[in-house]
Amino acid sequence: MPRKSPLDKVLGKLDDLDEVNLSNLVQRLARERKLLETVFDVIRDGILVIDSNGIITYSNQQGRRLIGLKPELGEKVSLFRAAPDLTKSLGLDRLSENSRPEVVVREITINYPEKRHLRVYAVPIDARLKDKSFQNDDGITVVLTDVTEEKSNVEEKIENEKVSTIMDLAAGVAHELGNPLNSINIHLQVLQKTFKQKDLDEKNKSKLEKSLQSCVKEVRRLDGIIVHFLKAIRPTIPDFKEINIHTIIEEVLLLKEKELSSKKIKIKLDTEDKDPIIDGDVEQIKQVFFNVIGNAFDAVSDNSEIRIIISWENDFITIQIIDHGVGIKKENVSRVFEPYFTTKEKGNGIGMMIVHRIMKNHNGEVGIDSKFGSGTIVTLKFPRKGFNNRYLEEK
Repeated sequence: MPRKSPLDKVLGKLDDLDEVNLSNLVQRLARERKLLETVFDVIRDGILVIDSNGIITYSNQQGRRLIGLKPELGEKVSLFRAAPDLTKSLGLDRLSENSRPEVVVREITINYPEKRHLRVYAVPIDARLKDKSFQNDDGITVVLTDVTEEKSNVEEKIENEKVSTIMDLAAGVAHELGNPLNSINIHLQVLQKTFKQKDLDEKNKSKLEKSLQSCVKEVRRLDGIIVHFLKAIRPTIPDFKEINIHTIIEEVLLLKEKELSSKKIKIKLDTEDKDPIIDGDVEQIKQVFFNVIGNAFDAVSDNSEIRIIISWENDFITIQIIDHGVGIKKENVSRVFEPYFTTKEKGNGIGMMIVHRIMKNHNGEVGIDSKFGSGTIVTLKFPRKGFNNRYLEEK
């Protein structure tokens, strides 16, 4: 026979209580309830109690926050109305009157009031009681744990490992390509000297010279591409110095002056009347703007405008590069930073991956907003000068 609680003993003697003792008992119960509610409200997990009709009979503060339960809906509201995603995951929308929900342990994603990943533990009230007389007490207790940050950290770790592996592989391939190119270059130089020694007529000799010069030139060009590629993808420790972002942008625009002129593209630079100073690696930051502005240039048509906005926000300097070009399809926006993903015919798919890595190494952020057919906004956020930088560790 189960032991009676102190409350059961008191309730069993209600008939013997006078008005004063009954009033004291009610006040004591009210204080204890208030204490319990306060304790439950400081718990980091969300707690919901659902009755057999799917009505929320109790919810702590975190539980109300996670499902977006508005105060104006009152104390008791249908779980399906408040959190349809949670209701479906628990199977409460398919319950018959005589069924009891089983214990549920799973992870779900809800989209309201914001997209969150939750770990759900739901157990029937009085599940430990086997007496059939309790079969209709179909209430359940639901415990919700927000694992959004945990899930995000795991996904980021996996992504970082994947990118690191691909970069190591790419570096190895580039190194292997460099050896035969160097050998070809040496052989071509030997051939070039040999032809000079042969008794050839001037016409043929001129043709051979031109062909050999072209070969040597192309080999050097390919070798230069590989050297640039290795510099771009190898994790290097940033050489932090005081940098004026405005100056860096002007230098990049100067390098792209001929390309901009050929398509008659105008650059509109909006900035406040003060210098945007950060601590960073000059060459790496220049690479960031070279890649981002280059993408904007490739996306727009002739006689277009690319807008660059520099603004100050607390401890950060924000730069937005805005174009009204072809834009990026919705399903491709999340893939922009993936290695070797590109929508360009002649793209190599590493430009934005490099931008992402450099920004991360500078404690910065990069974001992309794009609508297919309307254009793209790339947002770069740099810590202002004096902000504590995280240096990339040497491998």
